[in-house]
Amino acid sequence: MLSRKDANVKLVVAMAACIVALEEESAQKKRPRRKYWVSPYLQERSNKGRHSSDFQNLLKTPSMFFENFHMSEKSFNTLFGMVEEYLIPKRNTRPDAIPIKAKLAIVLEFLASGDQQRHVGATYRISKQHFGKIILQVSIAIWTALQKELPKWTTGNMLKWARGFDDEWSFPNCIGAVGGKHVAIKAPPNSKSLFHNYKGFHSVVLMAICDAHYRFTYIVVGALGSEGDINAFTHSDLGEQLLLDELPFPKDKVINGHCTPYYIVGDDAFPLHKRLMKPYSGNDLDRKERIFNYRLSRARRSIENAFGILSARWKALQHTLLINPSKVQKIVVACCALHNFLIRESRATYVMQDIPSTVLTDLQPGRRGRPQDFSKEVRNNVKEYLNGTAGYSQLPWQDESAGV
Repeated sequence: MLSRKDANVKLVVAMAACIVALEEESAQKKRPRRKYWVSPYLQERSNKGRHSSDFQNLLKTPSMFFENFHMSEKSFNTLFGMVEEYLIPKRNTRPDAIPIKAKLAIVLEFLASGDQQRHVGATYRISKQHFGKIILQVSIAIWTALQKELPKWTTGNMLKWARGFDDEWSFPNCIGAVGGKHVAIKAPPNSKSLFHNYKGFHSVVLMAICDAHYRFTYIVVGALGSEGDINAFTHSDLGEQLLLDELPFPKDKVINGHCTPYYIVGDDAFPLHKRLMKPYSGNDLDRKERIFNYRLSRARRSIENAFGILSARWKALQHTLLINPSKVQKIVVACCALHNFLIRESRATYVMQDIPSTVLTDLQPGRRGRPQDFSKEVRNNVKEYLNGTAGYSQLPWQDESAGV
């Protein structure tokens, strides 16, 4: 027999269960019933969605096709052939499944237009949630298929890159130009100030090196906006290898009578190193130092131009990406891979004649350690070479351009 105390407990529990059941029943009555599992607007995707209604018409007008996808039909088909195998569903698809080619077109238009995810999805009659999954799926497929567009850092490639900088920018022994930009994101919940950068918005960092022809040779994406200084590069795999002299650099080349190592060029945010050339600092510079700074800045224009082309062709990078940072990383590397692919595939149409300045935000200069004496000697030797001590390295306009 239950004691009075136990009986009271059972009564309270039973009453509580009844109250919960009544509240759930009341909530269900108040909650409006869904009229449709899929809205009629989305159900008409196969007939009235943008891909089914406009894609064939765009093919008839090459200029409009390029305006929408920032590539020609030929490049689109080449790209589709490369990514298709990574987009084939692993399970049997539903009759109303979105075609693979449509998925590629949707994501390319989103990246190229810079329009909101909600707007682009609506024109293709795809829900915002489904479209978000497609963006991630296609971005991963693009990077998987195109990551080989970023070359390996071999001795032979470095010599080729150095010839490019010598021919295009008249800067010796340079194997690349390095720079970094902030890509704006919506701060994830509970992230506090982790992604908050010095400009006052939330971001992840894109750090890149390019060759003389604006092709990226190295990219790393994902450093927190709050850490967006030179540490994003020095803490990367290639940055560490470069500064520790662990890459297969070519043998030093004699310049101006001195053995001179090969290096990349950076702006004043970077530390001076035998493998990383930067400008002279300060306002009280002599004529030769100012000319050196002009010539180095001219060579560094390659990375600024690369960022300018990247952000102009893939306008999604110009706007705040309302996506989880890990997914943003997939989108950014996909854009960089597309950039290299299209420079190789159709440079004449992809690279503008008047390259716009990038709207992406620069990184904040970080603390720099004291440079080694040998690094200073290397820079001074290149300075003398560029000022014509050897008799053949000056540019006719360099004095005027350097303001001397």
